[in-house]
Amino acid sequence: MSVLLKDIAKATGFSINTVSRAMRSDPKISEQTTLLIKKAAHEMGYIPNTVAASMRSNSSKMVGIISADSANPFFSEVVRGIEEAATKAEYHILLASTEESVKKEADLIKMFLCRKVDGIISMPVFDNSPSHLELYRKLPVPFVFPGRRLEGLVDHSVLHSDRDGQRKVLEHLISKGHTKILYLAGPKKVSNTIDRLAGVAEAYANNGMEVNPEYILEASGHIEDGYSLTNQALNRGLGFTAVACFNDMLAMGVLKSLGENNLKVPEDIEVFGYDNLYMSQFMQPSLSTVDVPKYRLGYVAMETLLSHIQDPNLEYATTDFPTRLVYRETTR
Repeated sequence: MSVLLKDIAKATGFSINTVSRAMRSDPKISEQTTLLIKKAAHEMGYIPNTVAASMRSNSSKMVGIISADSANPFFSEVVRGIEEAATKAEYHILLASTEESVKKEADLIKMFLCRKVDGIISMPVFDNSPSHLELYRKLPVPFVFPGRRLEGLVDHSVLHSDRDGQRKVLEHLISKGHTKILYLAGPKKVSNTIDRLAGVAEAYANNGMEVNPEYILEASGHIEDGYSLTNQALNRGLGFTAVACFNDMLAMGVLKSLGENNLKVPEDIEVFGYDNLYMSQFMQPSLSTVDVPKYRLGYVAMETLLSHIQDPNLEYATTDFPTRLVYRETTR
């Protein structure tokens, strides 16, 4: 049976009102009395009614986190930053993943609102339909997008220079003489895919070259896609001397395929990933990639959200972190 405030009052000899105020650390209750009551509550196994508390204070001290892909460790590193910033602010997070489903994203938003969260951090599917955009525009709580964007709501985003990062990768490979570069793109329902493809096009244009659509392959972003798409390209006789990938997960699959086809990296084919996942430095060979400040992305997103929770009238502004190329053993 649950321990109630009246049970703590009976055990300590104080009134229910005094117990209630002490549990809320009311400064009008002496420190000695507060410590005594909280000690008794802890020993009795008292669990605070957070729903009732949030109704009284109009704040739940909870934030809903909508991640995108539970199979990709990129998002766990972002969430780690979110959680640390939340903990420092004495907030709790509720975490769920859409698996890139628009319907699930909408369902999670409704669920979090029912839980009376104070704000939402979402990694949205790139769906610019009026209904999807309206879902966010009508939110009664502040919201922030770490690492992604939606048209018309970019000021809610904390980004990481996707277009610039991917342009630098392609320009680096082109500068080394590669003219046939296989590019494994991400899914079209992700804003990063759109922006990185723009970076690819920009790199070719800057070098007076045209993009050959035959060398652009769409993937889901998972390891098995990198493996199967590389195998398919090789089987079709698609000659390429370098592979640039939407993320490190795809690059891992690429390396397995190339190895099984007796192609040496980087001697025969150079490979570049994106995201700089923690595991990338330990691969054999270690992966050249684009470093994205994943932890900081989440930390700043949470800090930004807290600022808007504390001041609902605060104007939103886009943050865009720079990226850098990390050269390892998959490139010369």
